[in-house]
Amino acid sequence: MSIGVYIRKPNIKYGMTGNHHSEETKRKMSLSHKGKPTWSSIHRKEMSDIFKNRISPMKGKHHTLKTKEKMKESHKGKKHWNWQGGISLELYPEDWTDDLRESIRKRDNYVCQLCGLHQDEIDYRLHCHHIDYNKNNLNPNNLITLCRRCHRKTNYNRQYWFKYFSKLI
Repeated sequence: MSIGVYIRKPNIKYGMTGNHHSEETKRKMSLSHKGKPTWSSIHRKEMSDIFKNRISPMKGKHHTLKTKEKMKESHKGKKHWNWQGGISLELYPEDWTDDLRESIRKRDNYVCQLCGLHQDEIDYRLHCHHIDYNKNNLNPNNLITLCRRCHRKTNYNRQYWFKYFSKLI
């Protein structure tokens, strides 16, 4: 057997696998933690202090033209995995107006159709999402109201989201 290889033996319980703490044990653990700061609050404070005092190694510096050229050459021919062939550069049709988007939000009761967040709970207007990802298809049945977070989600795995939203309508 080599170093670092661990063979798990059958029929031997490891730790709490398959077991649960009794109610009495849960109560005792709860009491022992009363008044103590949670790890997350301590960690949050430590990380905050670290980043407040952190100075970027590039602060106040600039890349030389030679370095910029090297970086440019190293990125040639490489495309980001989410690159869609420049379709995001296509302009929206003239009929894509604030009135159309507002009518879609109103139809959906100003609620994100994925997570259920209401527009009053956020500090921006809900987005209107094209279900088939075609900017030119302004059919109201192709538009759905989403919050920013959910709208961001739908830009990945587009086939899944197309099927998902198609079933909703």
